[in-house]
Amino acid sequence: MAGVTAARGQRQWIGVGGPAMQEEGLQSAFPMEELTVFGFGAAVRAYPNLSRRMDSLVDLIIAEKPAAVLSVDVKGFSVRLAERLRRRLAGSGNIPPIIHTVAPTVWAWGGWRANRFATAFDAMMCLFPFEPDYFMPLGLDARFISHPEAFNKTYDIIAEETGANRREDEPAHITVLPGSRRSEISHLLAPMLGALDILRDDFPGLTATLPTLPHLQRLIEQGVQASGLDKRCVKVTCEKNALFGSLAGSDAVIAASGTVTLQTALYGMPGVTCYRAGRISAFIGRRLVDMDKVILPNAL
Repeated sequence: MAGVTAARGQRQWIGVGGPAMQEEGLQSAFPMEELTVFGFGAAVRAYPNLSRRMDSLVDLIIAEKPAAVLSVDVKGFSVRLAERLRRRLAGSGNIPPIIHTVAPTVWAWGGWRANRFATAFDAMMCLFPFEPDYFMPLGLDARFISHPEAFNKTYDIIAEETGANRREDEPAHITVLPGSRRSEISHLLAPMLGALDILRDDFPGLTATLPTLPHLQRLIEQGVQASGLDKRCVKVTCEKNALFGSLAGSDAVIAASGTVTLQTALYGMPGVTCYRAGRISAFIGRRLVDMDKVILPNAL
């Protein structure tokens, strides 16, 4: 959005997005949090509301006649939105270009999804160089644009600028990353803090930092309080570069599945990744997903 504004001047943005997009001028039609659903069971329960939201966006697009429709990630919702929009505008000769950013992880699971995306979208912007090859043979104009983390200069900042250097005689310290969405935090924070409590039995003096965003700080602080852990062993921070400042003083991470696993890998920090699902979702997931590639750094 910032690039379009810089190249072509201010534009009107409609649709759904989070705080960063809203800062660029987007008036979100509804809270983006509604699009985050964990597990097959939760997806089934949320479908009626998501379907209504999808129809309202299709109505908005048809009414406003935008120059292009851009979707970012949220792949299940995005592909269905594109399909509904095409059906509604079929025969009108007035379908705007529909472009998706962040390819589905067909290299980890669900290779059949490539055909569906190739049919629904006019173009796709991919974050990794090997991804266009999955879609170009299907007739989809897929381009490699690189991952935003490739341009993050923070990785070049030495530890002295982001946090104190670790001394060998210091107690172990862990960075805890339960996610950047409220739904992720509600699923993962409690078991992560439970794991931290268990680790403290084996590593006396173990402490942890939870870097987060300002609008999530209160939620996480409430979770820490509810865990019963001593406040002196868990620090919640939302300072600038909080993630990298925390990593600079840590020995390992416990992280939610997502982009943060790539960030910590690029930083060179070892750790474990967590994803909590119901029994049915876990049973299905283990049979659909290539477990060797389910975490992005492992696939790369």
